[in-house]
Amino acid sequence: MECQEAVNNVIPVIHNPASVQKLLDAIKVSLGFGVRTIVVTKAVGSAAQQGIPEAFRLVMRVGASLIVLPDIRDAVELLKPDHIYFLSTKGEIMGDLNGRVLLIVQASDQQFMPSELNLGRQVRVLGRDVGSTALLTLALNKILGSCIE
Repeated sequence: MECQEAVNNVIPVIHNPASVQKLLDAIKVSLGFGVRTIVVTKAVGSAAQQGIPEAFRLVMRVGASLIVLPDIRDAVELLKPDHIYFLSTKGEIMGDLNGRVLLIVQASDQQFMPSELNLGRQVRVLGRDVGSTALLTLALNKILGSCIE
């Protein structure tokens, strides 16, 4: 995928954030790689009340888009991706990416539910648990690393 197409078609999905800091860190990482659209699903607690408004401020500052939805299914239905990858320490290695791709990261201490995993493929970014922000960073670097200066 060429760089401009990649930054337009790779869409990070920050799922189930409860912490303002975790949400904002994932937003900042995504924006740092130049993605144009970021999705937040199932935000709860302080992440929903304080983090979402701050996330909008960060995203709008660079001219990107933030979509806030109640569930991953809504993101799949509305964005109609070609590939859905659940970032994890298990599963198959992420393959080549073509078309619109959702990179879903679990931003809480919970695991993805089986009903969520049925929507796409669980992919191993790294074999160790380094936290959701690090998984997202490593996945975006793999895909978009050659596109940033």
